[in-house]
Amino acid sequence: MADLAQAPLITGLHHVTAISGNAQRNVDFYTGVLGLRLVKQTVNGAAPGQLHLFYGDRAGTPGSVITFFVWPDGQPAQHGVGEVAVTSFAVGPTSLGFWIERLVQRGIPFQGPHRRQIGNQPAEHFLSLRDPDGLMLELVASRTAGTATDEPLGEHAIRGLHSVTLWIDRLEQITPLLTETLGFRPAGIDGTTHRFVLGDGGAGRIADVRVVGGFVSARPGTGGVDHVAWTAGQDDLHRLNLALGSTQAAVSGIVDRHYFASIYARDGSNILHEVATARPGFTADEPMEALGSRLTLPPEWEPERAAIVAGLPSFTVPGAAATDSWFADLETDDMHYDPYEYMFEAGDEPSTALLLLHGTGGNERSLLPIASAVGPGIPAISPRGKVREGRALRFFRRFAEGDLDQDDLRFRTQEMNAFVQKVVRERGLEARRLVALGFSNGANLAASMLLRGGSSLKGAILLSPMLPFVPNELPALSGVRVFIGAGRHDPMVPPMQVDELAMLLGRSGAEVTRFVFDGGHTVTPAELDAARAWLAAR
Repeated sequence: MADLAQAPLITGLHHVTAISGNAQRNVDFYTGVLGLRLVKQTVNGAAPGQLHLFYGDRAGTPGSVITFFVWPDGQPAQHGVGEVAVTSFAVGPTSLGFWIERLVQRGIPFQGPHRRQIGNQPAEHFLSLRDPDGLMLELVASRTAGTATDEPLGEHAIRGLHSVTLWIDRLEQITPLLTETLGFRPAGIDGTTHRFVLGDGGAGRIADVRVVGGFVSARPGTGGVDHVAWTAGQDDLHRLNLALGSTQAAVSGIVDRHYFASIYARDGSNILHEVATARPGFTADEPMEALGSRLTLPPEWEPERAAIVAGLPSFTVPGAAATDSWFADLETDDMHYDPYEYMFEAGDEPSTALLLLHGTGGNERSLLPIASAVGPGIPAISPRGKVREGRALRFFRRFAEGDLDQDDLRFRTQEMNAFVQKVVRERGLEARRLVALGFSNGANLAASMLLRGGSSLKGAILLSPMLPFVPNELPALSGVRVFIGAGRHDPMVPPMQVDELAMLLGRSGAEVTRFVFDGGHTVTPAELDAARAWLAAR
């Protein structure tokens, strides 16, 4: 053991693997908020029915990667003794201001900036936050992390993993594995936190061990970490395998994980450690420019692809069409979002333009006939929804009928506002009043645009809408006119919802006209006649 301690066989962090309950939320957060690249979508090598997502820098370099097993029906983790509690990412030494602005803009709660200094290690400033599943994260300003100027977020991009914080009952549960086998050395103490480093320490070479005796034991689940992985060379992996075997701590021999070879061992507190090789890497089955764009399977599971895919949760990969525009550029006045595919009808009416928002299962052509009936000759912008529900397209996600994904709705509303402003400029429609014409899911998105305020809409025709959410503060909608068409016997939208939507819009200053018909969740000729008369009266 002494020889291993004198010459560490691991070089730093390889990846952290955690658990998520919702693939779409996970992708949206780690790509859209943290700015990481989805470098691999595959399955758990030990359980091919379980989706496994990998995020990292452009190449998925070891030390930059966080991965997730997706448990759609998983219970939340119980945090406590015997877990990797906090995963810390390194950002540039002057980047915390950027990240504070970014998190505030995206509505992500955080704490800090905080300061800590452990032993004679350099002082660190950091932000604390959680992902949508509750996974505890940190963004640490670091002078020892690599550069990231080639990433979409430029100098402010996440530069890799900084450290992990392990919660244990007693220090002696973990020191044999860390110091005698893996080659860490103690580097200082701050309260109950003991820092261990490889070499001189620095980003990617730190394990903080917090002694939290008396806590409940950790229980795996969504928002928790499954294991932490450290990097070793191929020859060193064999040596470590022998060393771990001699302590009877190994839970595996060398395992082929397709993108790396690895071994697994548990420390005395039951935390699972993996030691993995850097090669062959994620380009083993995809070219660099296409990483993460499709589901890849280990060769042994390819014959079962159809059955495996049918059982996996679906999600949309943001920015799959343009990797250089996945992320918001906070140094400009405009947010950048993934582009919509859309149709444009030029028309010849000089004062008004329509924004057509189809319902679930529709597309950019679905509302064109209705637009012609309601506003003949009016220019129309008709985007195609990007969110899939089975095979049906929508504008935002829902968990069940009437149970909307509010995080996604908020993001998609911002995204639609940005899209509309861009198209209005490009098509020279600035002088026209923009009126949304939406049905069902599209009407709900239009209602969200109005209720959040700040949109380009001067009016809306909402056909079979529901109340998408109740705003904390009412927007200023003076001068905005809204037509609501609703079926008295709509099985999907209770009349009370329509009443409340109309009331909130009215209290916000909008002029609301309602047309109620004896029908369900549909569009009727009489409703369109009323909408046409309403629009003509503008």
